Amino acid sequence: MNVYFMRHGETDWNTIKRLQGTTDIPLNKNGEELAKVTAANMEKDGIKFDVIYSSPLVRALKTAEYMNEYSKAPVIVDKRIREYCFGQAEGVTFDELKVNPKFVNLRNWFLDPENFVAELGAESYDEFFGRLSSFLNEVLIPLEKENSNQNVLIVCHGGVVRGLLKVMLDWDISRFAETKIPNCGINLCTLHDGKFELEFTAKKYY
Repeated sequence: MNVYFMRHGETDWNTIKRLQGTTDIPLNKNGEELAKVTAANMEKDGIKFDVIYSSPLVRALKTAEYMNEYSKAPVIVDKRIREYCFGQAEGVTFDELKVNPKFVNLRNWFLDPENFVAELGAESYDEFFGRLSSFLNEVLIPLEKENSNQNVLIVCHGGVVRGLLKVMLDWDISRFAETKIPNCGINLCTLHDGKFELEFTAKKYY
C-alpha cells in the first residue's frame, strides 16, 4: 500500500512565520493554488487516491478537497492527525520564540527536541506521538490488511509529517528537527505486512 502524506497549503501565518498549531487558520490564495497545482501534477503522473484522511483544521481539510479534485475519493476527518498543540505559543512569531525566555523550553521542540519539555499548555511527546501511533495502528495498518493495493493520502501539518516519519520509521527523536517540509510537500512511505518503508520526503509537485 502506498501512503502519501503531505503538509497543507500556505496560510498567511506561514508567510509571516507565525506559529499556528491548533489555531484554525485558513489557506491563502497562494495556498489554494499550490494545492490545485499539486493535485493536477500528481494526476498527470497517474497518481490517484482511493481514500483521503484529513486533519479537521480548515487549512488541511480545504487542501484535502483540492487534492481530491481528480480522485473523487472518500475524505475522512480524523482529529488524531491535527497539528501539534503549542499552547500559549500559538500566534507567536518564530523570531519571538527564539528570543523570549518564556518559550525557552518550547523552542527546543524545533531546535533541540531531545531536551524538549512540554509546558504552557503545549502537548507532551507522549500525547503527540501517542495519537499518531493510534492513527497508524487503528486505521492504516488494518486498511493494508484489507487491501494492500491502495493509494492513501493523509493531509495534515508540518509537525504531524515529522511525527509520522518518526513513528513510521522509528527514527530517533534527534531527527525530528532535521526534517523540513514545505507547504504541499509530498512524502511517500510504502506499507507492506505492517512495515513502513520510506520512498521519498518533501517532494514538490508544483
